[in-house]
Amino acid sequence: MMNLYIESLEGGNYLVSTGNGATRTLVRDSKEQPKTFHCINEIKEHFYAQEFEHVWLRQNTPYEEMVGQHQQPGALELEIDF
Repeated sequence: MMNLYIESLEGGNYLVSTGNGATRTLVRDSKEQPKTFHCINEIKEHFYAQEFEHVWLRQNTPYEEMVGQHQQPGALELEIDF
C-alpha cells in the first residue's frame, strides 16, 4: 500500500505526491503540470476512493530565515489522520 505526501507551500497551496519512501510520483493536472490544491479537504475529495497506509504533511516555514538564523533545521513533517 502506498503513502500520500502533502507539501504545504507559501500562499496556502499544497502539492501532493504518492509512493513509498524516496519513490514518489507528483500528482499532475490534465496538462501535465503539478496540480495544486488549496486546502486539505480538496485533497481528500480528489483521493476519496483511495486508501493510503500513511499520510504525511510537510510544512516548510521561512521563520528561521526571517529571524536571521542561517541553520535550517529542515521542514516540519508529521503524520496526519486522513
